[in-house]
Amino acid sequence: MDNIERTKINKHLLLEFFLVLSRMEFALKATGFLLGSERGVKPNWDNFAQEIRDSFNKELNLELLKACNYYLNNPPEKQVVIDGSLYWSALMPNNPSEIEQLLILVRRVRNNLFHGGKYNRQGSDETARNESLLRYGITIVKASAALMRNVDDAYRDAAI
Repeated sequence: MDNIERTKINKHLLLEFFLVLSRMEFALKATGFLLGSERGVKPNWDNFAQEIRDSFNKELNLELLKACNYYLNNPPEKQVVIDGSLYWSALMPNNPSEIEQLLILVRRVRNNLFHGGKYNRQGSDETARNESLLRYGITIVKASAALMRNVDDAYRDAAI
């Protein structure tokens, strides 16, 4: 059995989540929300979140409200190393705005999946939760992009 067949998460949802995050990271870099040097570049999610902080309204529609409340009430943790062993941590930067916190949590979901944090027995036993995090993460990212016309245009114009 190959890895695709073994995956319990809805494969279409998983692919959509990665594509949405990839398009958003392209859009952020294309519109100047970036960090980098000659060694490389990455999207600056934190500056973007600060820019949309005052215009973000999770009560814009019911689906966005459900997505935000799910993330805030069931926050994904990140893997950390303490004394050479892996642990899960819920720590957040000091006093993030709600949208800053939500976009940090969406990136945690991506990192946990992409960097292998969810490929253990615990992760595979939480299929419904993982699918909710993917679905609601997509909703949060798309709603965030829509708050800035140039970011939304770049998101929509992405090649993938």
